Amino acid sequence: MQTNLNYTEEFKIACKINNVKAEELLQFFIDHVSFYTFIGGEMELVYQWATKVATDCTTTFDGIISKISDVEIQGITLKYIKILTSLSLNDHLSKGSKAKQSALYIKAWSDEMLPLTNYETTFDTGPHLLQISFDFNLLCRVHGLSSGELLQCFINNISLARERAAHLFDHAIPNPAMAILLLVVINNAEMRNKVMPNQEIYRKYILLLLKLDEQQYRQPDLWQRVDCYTEFYLDWYNTLVGVPAVQI
Repeated sequence: MQTNLNYTEEFKIACKINNVKAEELLQFFIDHVSFYTFIGGEMELVYQWATKVATDCTTTFDGIISKISDVEIQGITLKYIKILTSLSLNDHLSKGSKAKQSALYIKAWSDEMLPLTNYETTFDTGPHLLQISFDFNLLCRVHGLSSGELLQCFINNISLARERAAHLFDHAIPNPAMAILLLVVINNAEMRNKVMPNQEIYRKYILLLLKLDEQQYRQPDLWQRVDCYTEFYLDWYNTLVGVPAVQI
């Protein structure tokens, strides 16, 4: 079943300026939501960020948590929660070893659970089909959210303007969703081996951004800074949209 997501203007701007496909960013987020991290297991920062987005979504959506009534599913769920909790508390294994072992336990849990449940394995956005992980399903169930609500929450947290304005004085807590976007940009091997299209536009706006930063240092009001950066990034986006992509 196709479910419409609202790609906010801020989300589209961030994807365009960073030359990232929306579905690539959403899939990366889905793939790094981790139930093992949720229960306290140590994983790489990217899993912590993705999982924090999921837990923070409860402040946006008032989810209804459904109780597990099926006895067999209850038993399987309790078994693997105990196994994963025990693994996280094992001081004799390295963080890397525990992370690898947790993935095997999640796979075993998935194999037992999926035939008994109606968990989603895909999410149809219309033009694209996203693959929904078992971990993602679990975090949705834990918080009483649908896949669409969790994805929308992630989308709503993407904003170059809010991030720039909040971090101008280097004392704000990093936005996990924006950290995930940054990792996608860094890990984009295809772009590392190519010259970015519209180089002159990027040079122009990066210089303008630095000048705007200097101006905004004198602006104490966060939301006025956000408004200024919003206007700036929108102008950058519109310029990129209006210029044909360079064939490389």
